[in-house]
Amino acid sequence: MPRLLAFIPHPDDESYSFGGTVALAARAGWDCFIECASFGERGKRHDSGDTSPNGVAEAREAELEASCRLLGAHRPRCWGLPDGELRSHRGEQPRIASTINRLDPALVLTLGSDGAYGHPDHISLHQWVTEAWAALPDPKPPLLYAAFPPALFLPQYEKCIGMMGDPPSPSPSEIGARERHYTVDIRAVRETKLASIRAHLSQLPEGDPEALFPPGIVAALLEEEWFTDASGRADPGVAALLASLA
Repeated sequence: MPRLLAFIPHPDDESYSFGGTVALAARAGWDCFIECASFGERGKRHDSGDTSPNGVAEAREAELEASCRLLGAHRPRCWGLPDGELRSHRGEQPRIASTINRLDPALVLTLGSDGAYGHPDHISLHQWVTEAWAALPDPKPPLLYAAFPPALFLPQYEKCIGMMGDPPSPSPSEIGARERHYTVDIRAVRETKLASIRAHLSQLPEGDPEALFPPGIVAALLEEEWFTDASGRADPGVAALLASLA
């Protein structure tokens, strides 16, 4: 069976970014694998549990495992890199290349160059995966970046702008994709994606799957998922592969 491999920076990034595509692939019989760079241990906790970094990390790992079960993916592998500090970390490209070579996936997924809303950890992982993929010999698997409508994540960007330096990098004009190479209709697995988001309970104020981000963002992520191709152009073979998932 074909394999799908996704690299994410924190637990829950698989849900929001491409949970629908993972669920469709799993439903179609693909083997789906999730690699997660950080436990997200510095994040705020909303479920009244242990708020120490270790307590948050344990909760987030368990929630990621639950999310992957719901999506139909294999148990995720977490690297345990320091949350919020990926841009100061070096040397993960060999790990990424080794994972790609070992699993030989038909598709590789990760976040785009804007990190969805400029989060430095998201951008660092994007850069590592891109560099590792570019150094692979041909033929290499397609690498797709999660893409979002322009301005969709600007409200979240504005909430996180203090992380991005002065002046902030990326700039507001760089948030969102001006073009997309592929669109995946995920309406058939909409409830599965929503359940996957809901699995990350410790991150959700009052347990509401639409409460982590500003209003309207989650609803906009439950109909379609967009991707851009790392090659810079749409590939008819990749488009056909994605279409076959539906």
